[in-house]
Amino acid sequence: MPDPAASLGVNSGPDLPNLFAGADAGPTAGLGGYIDNAVPVTQLRLRYDSAYGSNRPDRAEFFYAKCGCFRTPAGGSQLDANGPPLPETNVDYQQLSPYLEIAVSPRLSFFTNVPVRFINPQQNANASGISDLSFGGKYAFVYGPRRVVSAQLQVTVPTGDTFRGLGTGVTWLEPGILYQEQLSDRWQLFGQFKDIIPLTQPSDFTGNILNYGIGSSYMIARGCWGYVAPVGEVVGWTVLSGKELDPNVGAVSAVGDTIVNAKVGVRIGFGAIRPGAAYPTRSDVYIGYGRALTGEVWYKNMFRLEYRLNF
Repeated sequence: MPDPAASLGVNSGPDLPNLFAGADAGPTAGLGGYIDNAVPVTQLRLRYDSAYGSNRPDRAEFFYAKCGCFRTPAGGSQLDANGPPLPETNVDYQQLSPYLEIAVSPRLSFFTNVPVRFINPQQNANASGISDLSFGGKYAFVYGPRRVVSAQLQVTVPTGDTFRGLGTGVTWLEPGILYQEQLSDRWQLFGQFKDIIPLTQPSDFTGNILNYGIGSSYMIARGCWGYVAPVGEVVGWTVLSGKELDPNVGAVSAVGDTIVNAKVGVRIGFGAIRPGAAYPTRSDVYIGYGRALTGEVWYKNMFRLEYRLNF
C-alpha cells in the first residue's frame, strides 16, 4: 500500500518511537557521562577517573575521613579522627570502578560497584587499594517510549582503609530520582536529584549532602559503524551538615558549601544502531572532562574514561 506521506511529497522517515525506544517500549539507555542512567539495563561498565586539586578532602567525610591530625598528640585526642594523619592541602587521585548492573525486568535492576582508589596527597603518604563498596537498586515508575523516571536507592559501606585515605568510614544511604527524556531519535535530556544521608556518624565532620544535575546529549553522526554523541552536563552538591579542615584555621563548618561542576565529553558507540534495543549499540566508550565552576571544590579538574558493554 503506498505511503500517504510519500504521495504528498513528504519524506515520512523512520517511525520515531520505534527507532529510539528500547526493550518493552522504554527509551534507549542514557548517553551521559556523569549523571546516572535512568533506564534499568543489564550492563558491565569499567570507569577510570583521574582528578586533581582536592583541597578539602575531609569535607563532610564525603571523600575521606576526618583528618587524623585531631587525634595525634600534636593536634589533640579526638578519637573520632580516623583519616590520614597530616593536615592536607591538596589531593590528586585516580579511581578505577568496575560496575555491574542486572535488569530483572524492563523496570527493575540491581547494581554493585567496587572502586579501587589511588591517592597522591601533598602532605600525607601515597596509598592505593579498595575504596568503599556500594550496591543498590533502581525502579522505573514512569516508563514510556520517550520518558523514564526512576527511583534509585544506593547503599555505600565503609570497606576502604580510612587512615590511608581510601574510604570515609561512613555507611551512606543515597535515595534519588533519575530522569530521562528522548526529545528526538538523536537528542536526549537527563537529570538526577539525590540525598546522600549518613546512616552512621563516626565523627562530627560527617554530613548530609544533596546532589543534583542536568545534562543532554545529541548524536551528530551515526551509521553501520556506530554513533558519535557529544555530551554536556552540569552537576552540583550542597552540604547540609558537617565540618571540614581548613589547614590555616582548623575545623570549620561545611554547612552551605555548594560545589558546581561543568562536564563535557563525547560518547562513541561501536557497531550498527539497533532500533528497539536498550542500548543504541552493543558497546560504547565515554571520554570526558569535568571542571569546578565554584570556589568550593571536590576537585578542580577531572578526566573520565569509561567503557560499557550491555547484554
